[in-house]
Amino acid sequence: MYVDNKDIAWLTDSGANATLRFAPNNEQFTMLKSNSRNARVRRILGRPGEVWLSESGTDMLVVIRE
Repeated sequence: MYVDNKDIAWLTDSGANATLRFAPNNEQFTMLKSNSRNARVRRILGRPGEVWLSESGTDMLVVIRE
């Protein structure tokens, strides 16, 4: 799990092959499905305006810019 500079919580759901984004202002989850099969995101990090996901199942880094 990772909390960004806007207090948005990011977590992974390996079973759904997705990353979840929880916005505290409206208490809603948004599901972001991976474009890769079996992505298996194991670590989430970031910096202001970016969230970085490491897909261990594909040996790729993914960045989400907001």
